[in-house]
Amino acid sequence: MREILFRGKAINRDRGYLRSDYKNGDWVYGLLSKKYDKRFENLPAEMTNENGISGIEIDYRTIGQYTGLTDKNGKKIFEGDILRFENADGEFTDYEVIWFGNRWEVIQGGAQFADELDLFFCERSTVIGNVHDNPELIKKC
Repeated sequence: MREILFRGKAINRDRGYLRSDYKNGDWVYGLLSKKYDKRFENLPAEMTNENGISGIEIDYRTIGQYTGLTDKNGKKIFEGDILRFENADGEFTDYEVIWFGNRWEVIQGGAQFADELDLFFCERSTVIGNVHDNPELIKKC
């Protein structure tokens, strides 16, 4: 059974009573407990972290789900991660992980072509960043 896990960047950490030590921009890992709804713009998305602390406000634009796969070093791969793939000739190409249709895919530099993210691809790839912390890597994808 696949592990269900999300991540998102903490926000609004500079006011009010806080039950956790997250700072603005820290990654929170856990379950999405409240989705962002455009009808209620003043109410952010919320997560419950892996320790069970709930009500952690997060930036909805940074939410990414765990794919259930890991890179060749055992690091979990999330939606929005950037993977560096090494082909048989030892050449490297960077890809962004996206959810498309009903499956995980990798896309190169905003191209129309996408390929399925599978075990073979992951075993030859390394997570080198993500689209939120390393936007400059997207241009290289």
